[in-house]
Amino acid sequence: MVIKLVDLCASTVVNHFNMIISTQSSRLTALSVDLKARLFLLLSHRGLITDDNLSYLLNCRTRTFDFRDCMNITDQSLILMARCSLTAQIERKRIESNQNQTQISSFQITSVLNPSVIYLHGMNITDNGLIDFVQQYPSLRKIRLQNCSHITDESISAIGKYCLRLMELDLTGCIQITDEGVQHLRQLPYLRSLSLSQTRISDNSLIAIGQSSFHYTLNEINLKMCEEITDDGFVFLLKNCPKLKKVGFIHCPKLTEKSREIFNAQTHQFSFLLRTIPVT
Repeated sequence: MVIKLVDLCASTVVNHFNMIISTQSSRLTALSVDLKARLFLLLSHRGLITDDNLSYLLNCRTRTFDFRDCMNITDQSLILMARCSLTAQIERKRIESNQNQTQISSFQITSVLNPSVIYLHGMNITDNGLIDFVQQYPSLRKIRLQNCSHITDESISAIGKYCLRLMELDLTGCIQITDEGVQHLRQLPYLRSLSLSQTRISDNSLIAIGQSSFHYTLNEINLKMCEEITDDGFVFLLKNCPKLKKVGFIHCPKLTEKSREIFNAQTHQFSFLLRTIPVT
């Protein structure tokens, strides 16, 4: 009964969220961590979280920050979240203490975040916000950046440098990503799933993956619409990533029968194949 009442209250708040912010924002700030986490989940699934209201919802309980349906999330939100890391807040307190050694510091640590998963979507995300974010959260396990067309190799370099516990990286539709960015991922030891669909990679990326620290842990890769990869890179990838179970390579026009032949010889290893190599 109590649980149902809490759900009903949360649903009511979600349905009138914008009005509550404009008239009773102080009450939102004072909500418990559990309620904020519940509201975040409901609002994110409806795509209602924006740069303007995110600060009312940040809490230490939420681990998955799913902004896929939130079209009004920009770098501003990522920078705000970066400032909420424990490391960033302690550093600000240290700086303030040094500047006010004779005064009692007014700084308070609030809304310390500990995200393990972040999903982002669209053109409002750039290197500026993403790099600030990943620098502060080295414990991230999953990053999905779908159709973030302004993200470049600079962001991928930061991910490879700071997110050493990463297990899943989705760069689908990040059309500015090239071989240079993939090279910076080579030292990620635990990566299991990688999507490079619709990026600008070539065989150099596939070779880098086959020689990477995660070549033995990788079990899923998506290369859909990677128009520059050829048989040489693809064969090298298959031979050097023995735990691959899922491979997607639809609309890769430079793959030929050579890839089909080696694939057929190893098909028993795969639980899922997504391919369009023309039969000649």
